[in-house]
Formats: sequence, C-alpha cells, structure tokens
Amino acid sequence: MVTRSQKIRVVALISIVSMIFLYVMFLLVGRKIFTSEDTYYIKLEKQSVSGLNIGADVKYYGINIGKVVDIAINRDNTSEIIVTINIKQNTPIKAGSVANLPYQSIATGLKLIEITGGDKDAPNLEPESFINVGTDMFDNITGKAEIISEKIEILLNNLIQVTSNENRGKLFNLISQIEVDAQRLDTLLSHTSDYFNDNKNNISSLIKNSDKMVKEFTITAGSLNKLIIKSNSLIEAGKLEESLKNIQEITEKLNTKEIANLVYSMNKLIGTSQETVEHFDKTFLLGRRNLLKSMELFKEALENINEFAILLKDNPDILIKGKESE
Repeated sequence: MVTRSQKIRVVALISIVSMIFLYVMFLLVGRKIFTSEDTYYIKLEKQSVSGLNIGADVKYYGINIGKVVDIAINRDNTSEIIVTINIKQNTPIKAGSVANLPYQSIATGLKLIEITGGDKDAPNLEPESFINVGTDMFDNITGKAEIISEKIEILLNNLIQVTSNENRGKLFNLISQIEVDAQRLDTLLSHTSDYFNDNKNNISSLIKNSDKMVKEFTITAGSLNKLIIKSNSLIEAGKLEESLKNIQEITEKLNTKEIANLVYSMNKLIGTSQETVEHFDKTFLLGRRNLLKSMELFKEALENINEFAILLKDNPDILIKGKESE
C-alpha cells in the first residue's frame, strides 16, 4: 500500500521535473518568442561560405548582436547565396555598413558575420534590407598570391635565361674580369698607400706651401681690392682726370723737333757706349795676356827658389863657398 509520504515525494519529484522542463523550454523557445529581432539579408556572389553555419554569431565591431538563421542558394541566380541573419531589435545598422566573413578560429575553420563601417550621419537600414558585402581578406590574399606567383614565374624565367650555357660563360668571364680588375685595384691602392707613406713629408710640405700660397693670394687680393678702392676714390675725386690732362699738356708741349733731337742724342750715346765696351774688351784681352806672361815668370821664379832651397838644404856651405863648377 502506497503511503502518504511516498505520494508526496512522487508529486514533489514530478513538480521539480516539470519546472526544469518549463525553464528549459523558456530558454530555448520563450526568449525567442518574447524577444523581438530584426531580419536582414546578405547576398554573396561567387564567394564561398565554407565554415559559416546556421547559428553562427553576427557581430558589430566585435559586439555580438545576432545569429545566422538561414543559408540558402538564390533560385533566380545560382551563383548567389543568401544569408539570413536576425539581430537585436533597434540595433542601428547604417546604410554604408558592410558585412565580412572572417574566420572565428583558423584552427577550426569556422566563420562568423562581422558588420563594420557606416557613417554616423547616414540613415539606418530598414529591416528586411540587404547589407552590402565587404571584401574578403582571404580573397585579397588569394589575389595577391596569384600576382606574386606570376612575378615569381617571370623571375624564374629570367633566372633560367640568365643561367643558360651562353650567358653562364659570359657570367664566368665577367666574374674573372672582375677578379683581375679587383687585383689591379688592390695593387694600385697598395702602391698609392706606399707612395703616400714615402712622400708623407713632401705632401705635408706641399700642403703647407699651398696654405701659405693661399694666404699670400688672399693678402694680394686684399691689396688689389684696396688699390681698386683707392682708384675709385681718385676717379670720384677727379684727380685721375686732372693727371691725364697734365700728361696731355706735357705731350702737346713736346714738338717733333725736340723729340728728333732727343732720339739723335740717345743714338749717339748708344754708339759711344758701344765703342767704350769694345775698347774695354780689347784692353781686357791685352791685360789678360800680360797677366798670363807675368804668372809664367812668377812660376819660373818659384821653381828657381825651390831648387835653391833644395841645394841649400843639402849643402849649407854653398852660401860661403859658392856652387862648385862641374
């Protein structure tokens, strides 16, 4: 026989299970019933939605605002895929906003909907509208990869052409020539270094003399500048013009006859000077002959004195007895 306490426990258990069931149903269905959402559409043309599943998150700059509720092929255009999303009611989606499909996790390959962009002054999109599709990052990478692969292919073709037998021989010859030129350059640099080391003092002196010459040139330029300034001052003062007038007056006073007499006198003076030089030359020649003759006589006298000194040294009695005759 079922006791009262057993009946109470059964009723309590059924009540608890029923409450849990109602709570779970409320979480699964009731929130959607009592929560208002706006529906938007995203049209993808020739773009893969692999990794995007129903129930995937819809985010606006990283904030979770809704879910993906349907993914279907457009019956009117099979190259298009229509993604239906529900987002929280009164969420502002601007007219310029775009939807991207980034990876939620590269490891899992799952994607989500990321809505970005839109000017703050732009009007809000009405529910049931289409949101523009942005550029997929991986599509850009794929496009860039194709461009890079084309460039790599061109580079490899050029490399193959460069490394052909004919070009390889030319390349080896060029490398050999470069080595020879490098050795010559090294030798030249060594000789240049040795030259500078050996002529260090001369080069230093040359630099000092050049510096001194520059300083002297600077002084000369300064003096020339002073002379020019002084000449300008004379010109401005009118003294140069006065000097030119005086020279002109002196020239006018000298007539042709006076100039001719002056030239005649100068010619006569030159002729007299020439005769004097000729007489001096003759006198010098005569004196040189007499001088040579006198030097010969003097030499002969020195020889006699030397001979007498030798005789005197050998026989001092010669001063008293005289030289014996042979």
